[in-house]
Amino acid sequence: MKYIYIVIFVIILLFVGCVPQEIPKEPPTEPTEQPAITTPQPEPEEEPQPVQEEPNEEEQPLPEEEPPQVEEGQEVSEEEQLQQIFGYAKTKIQSYSYQYKDPSGRQYNIYIKDNKMVIGGLSDYNKIFIDTEKNTAEEYCTSHTKCGRQTGKIADLDYYDAYVETPIDWVAKITESEKIDEGSYYGKKSWKLSTNIGEVVIDSNYGFIYSIKKEGKEYLFTNAIFNAVKDSDVNIPEYLIEE
Repeated sequence: MKYIYIVIFVIILLFVGCVPQEIPKEPPTEPTEQPAITTPQPEPEEEPQPVQEEPNEEEQPLPEEEPPQVEEGQEVSEEEQLQQIFGYAKTKIQSYSYQYKDPSGRQYNIYIKDNKMVIGGLSDYNKIFIDTEKNTAEEYCTSHTKCGRQTGKIADLDYYDAYVETPIDWVAKITESEKIDEGSYYGKKSWKLSTNIGEVVIDSNYGFIYSIKKEGKEYLFTNAIFNAVKDSDVNIPEYLIEE
């Protein structure tokens, strides 16, 4: 009987020894985050800026003045338009010819280029050659058949008596002017003006005066042709010059 208890006790011990013991679990450890390793990037080098020297006040260039700009639609005054027209005679006309009728009714053909002027009658062959630079005036007959023995030079004339004021000379005398009307006069686009030299009709494209009315007198400058006069029209023909 004693042996039976011993055997049972041994069996119990063996059974207890075979039962696996639960091993206590360690609390899970949270993985520690490792800082990201970044390779330091070199900072871009700043390009050196050129050192600008402050210019001396005396050496600073003055700002260029721009010509006044006329805005689109801006109106030009009548006075400004008149001054432009008066200036055209000097800027647009290099030579010209015209028919002149003085207050007495006598008519002449006149040719002008540079400092030379030729005054001729409408029906005769006598011509006056004037040099405005030398202040000389010479009368010639230009036709052998018409002048007979008087062919060639007839006389030296007084320059101031022979000279005839031109339309451009008259323009220079205008100091006061007011527009009366504009339209087509003598077949040309012109303005009619009231001026200190009288009532004037002037070409609005060339600044050439076609007529002047003053104190009952009328001066007419018609059949004008611009920039077509040749040297041969104003120089004394060689065959008339005495050797």
